[in-house]
Formats: sequence, structure tokens, C-alpha cells
Amino acid sequence: MFVVIIGTAGSGKTSLVAAYSEWLEGQGYRVARVNLDPGAEGLPYSADFDVRNMFTVSEIMRRYRLGPNGALIKASDLIAGKVSEILRHRVFRRLHDFVLIDTPGQMEIFVFRASGPRFIEGLKTRGPVVGVFLVDGELVKSPVDLVVAWLTGLIVQMKMDIPVVPVVNKMDLVRDVEVVEKLIEDPLSLREEIAEKASGLIADVALDMAEILHKSTSAFRLVGISATRREGLDELHSLVHEAFCTCGDLS
Repeated sequence: MFVVIIGTAGSGKTSLVAAYSEWLEGQGYRVARVNLDPGAEGLPYSADFDVRNMFTVSEIMRRYRLGPNGALIKASDLIAGKVSEILRHRVFRRLHDFVLIDTPGQMEIFVFRASGPRFIEGLKTRGPVVGVFLVDGELVKSPVDLVVAWLTGLIVQMKMDIPVVPVVNKMDLVRDVEVVEKLIEDPLSLREEIAEKASGLIADVALDMAEILHKSTSAFRLVGISATRREGLDELHSLVHEAFCTCGDLS
């Protein structure tokens, strides 16, 4: 199975790849790790495929005389043009039980430009694909923050056309654990808190969004983890397995 880790910059994608891969290996699974972030300065895991062996953001900046943002966009376009070459690598030949894929830090470049959808489309021809969308728990300061973050995960699912499971990372840094737990258990239970902390159009929209999230929970539940503390990985694995049962066979 291919597990694609997606999330906003700083949400802990790379740390999760390191932690989850170690956990899987501890359970006896054959695991491979893929780095698709050409801007990564260092990795806490040994990558079986590393896009930086093809090009890096710093090299692109020098070669094309671009700034950091322009180089990131150029790198995304280069990945889009090399998807077939990348997918010919042996790591994508279903030789492992799990292949964890670390995506670029700037999620919007991967998701909304050609590289991400094109890569995912090719990946689906090689086996079942499940996305894990990381919500940065450190940035969750209100019910509205959490609702917006989770809805972003639903947008990623629609854009990529794969099952995407929502995960709150850095649970040890969440300021209001009760709010997160309420959303995990029942998004509609946040209605009163949203009404108290927001007003006007924002409150109305947030309440509508909570209703959408309530409907989506019938497909996948939300879990909270801490990649750095290696906490909640068993729950994450159960969630990924549920998504696997939904999108592919178990042979």
C-alpha cells in the first residue's frame, strides 16, 4: 500500500514518515520511504527514493536565477514532467507492504499544481493509495480553526481522488484538547462553541462547515497523534487500514 503524507508546512509530515515507518517495521512489515520534497534540508529517515538526487531547490535557484518561491514552483513543474521516470523506480513495484511518501512542505504547490495530481494518478496504477492529511495541532486555537483545517483535508481528497484520512498531529502541543476531542467524536457538538466565539457570516459558514464534517465522519474518523513522542501510531495505523479496506483489496 502507498501512504501519501500531506499537510501544511510545519505540520510534521517528515517526522511522521520517520515515526510511522519505524512503528511499522516494529510490527514486522516491509517498509520503504520516499522523499518528494526537493527543498528538504535533512531527513530523519533513510529514503529509498529521494527526489533530491534528481534536483534540489537550491540548485534550481542557482540554475534558473530564481528566488525561493519561484524555485519551489519550478521544482513542482519538474516533478510533474518526471512522474513517469520517478514511478519506474523499484520502490514503486509493490515489493514492500507499505511505502510512505513524504510530500513537499508547501502543500498547496503539490496539491494544486500538476505535480501532485499527476503523481497520484500514476501511483494509483501501481496499487492502493491512501492519503494522510496532517492538521497542525499547535495552530488549533479555536473550533473554527479546526473546522477549517479539517475541511482542507476534504478538499485534498476531492482534488487527489483518493481516500484521505484526517489526523491531528502534535497533540501534546494542542492548547484546547477538549475542542479537538469534540471534533473527533462529533463535529456537531461544536455548534455552541462556534456560536459563542464567532458571529455574523463567519459563524453561519462555520456552522455549515461543521455539518459537512459531521457527514464526512461516517467515512473516516479523526485521530490525534504525536509523531515526535511516537504516540497514537497504532490508532493511525487502524485508520489507514480502514481506508485501505475501502479503496483496495487486502491480498
